[in-house]
Amino acid sequence: MIEVGAITLYREKSTVHRFSSGNDAKGDEPALEIRSNRVTIPIKPRVDNIVAVVRGRNVPSTLRMTSLVIDEFRRDEGLLHAAAAHDWEAFWGCKVSNYEADYNPENWVSLHMGGTTAFTTRAGKEAVDVVESIALGGEVTDNMILKASTRILGNAEDLVVEHDTQTAFVFQPFSSYHRAAILERRDRKAGSFAISVYHPSPQKPVRLSHFISFCADEMEALTLKSFLDRVQELIATNKISQSNITPSQVQATRNRRRDLIESIENFERANKVVYRPERPHFV
Repeated sequence: MIEVGAITLYREKSTVHRFSSGNDAKGDEPALEIRSNRVTIPIKPRVDNIVAVVRGRNVPSTLRMTSLVIDEFRRDEGLLHAAAAHDWEAFWGCKVSNYEADYNPENWVSLHMGGTTAFTTRAGKEAVDVVESIALGGEVTDNMILKASTRILGNAEDLVVEHDTQTAFVFQPFSSYHRAAILERRDRKAGSFAISVYHPSPQKPVRLSHFISFCADEMEALTLKSFLDRVQELIATNKISQSNITPSQVQATRNRRRDLIESIENFERANKVVYRPERPHFV
């Protein structure tokens, strides 16, 4: 069976400005902007080392695609060298909730192997593919963004690149437990916490993919909590009518959060889960 190393999710934002005569590049509209979450998955099969890369628009979906990739590669190691031939779309379709499909239609995920895009649900995001063709599973740098921008926009001499990356998740599989260190950004504030899940026995470990999906549920539940808190603020200040938020969306959000909390609690009942410093509040 393949071994999976420490998995890292980065929040990345790359902005490319073009100098125009007499203008400050940073004052112009960006010529190119790339925003996504990027997960690197170090995989060690029998022969060599491989890094799979998953990208996505939001954190929960990016994590769910990561869990799917790990499961499928463990089920069939041959996919590591033929990932593009796999029917990822069918498997991914089972991961997308009705809520996500209805209220986040612009969401997307993609899988990259050895610089090649093996699967994507997005359209018109070729910049991501170009960046990954240069990065080849490694760390994305300013210079790589500049090279990608040159391929897309042309002449590099008048381009200025700003690339920002932040480590948001680190998943580490150990012999007796899995651990996730999380940097959370919510309500314009940043905080951190950690989650560990312990294996019932060495012969019966908790699947890493299940733990990652559990963390995805928690992140989505926290995001929905923020949304519902904002709805309450808008109602309290009589501004809800000025937003495009509908009663049906609010009810759907409450239903989705309820289902996520039920899934989270089921996982916690079935496994020994430890939070540091404390369990997040989902309601």
